[in-house]
Amino acid sequence: MYSVLFVCTGNQFRSPIAAEVFREQLTRNGLIENWNVGSAGTWATSGRQVIPEAVRLARSCGVSIDGHRTRMISTEILEEADLIMVMEQGHKESLQVEFPFARKKVHLLSQVLDGLVYDIPDPANAREEAKSIIFDLVTSMRSGYKNICQIAEKI
Repeated sequence: MYSVLFVCTGNQFRSPIAAEVFREQLTRNGLIENWNVGSAGTWATSGRQVIPEAVRLARSCGVSIDGHRTRMISTEILEEADLIMVMEQGHKESLQVEFPFARKKVHLLSQVLDGLVYDIPDPANAREEAKSIIFDLVTSMRSGYKNICQIAEKI
């Protein structure tokens, strides 16, 4: 069984949406039973509901994160993950410094999905562009999810 963790800052928008789209793609392709999929945030408070705007934006792309509760990144969560997919270069750098044991597990999501190095902006900090950010994330996850599977198979 493979385990993948999607990480953003607050675990409110990007990481729970990416995790749900990944689950959706695995289910559609009959692979879900081989995976444990989760999400967490570098600056999250565990146990909170996602904000209504995140639920609405996810729904607009056909994704449900209604039952999601936020989780703060921890040593235990990182130890359980085979792969850690982060939204920003800063997330990658901070996890690799704070949790050196996880260094080789951490990957920039954009680089895995598209082969390009760029940060996926935080919709919480870009309200005007939030809808397009989430749409782009969902589209990239749906078209590039197999790249995550390929990395896991090499472990």
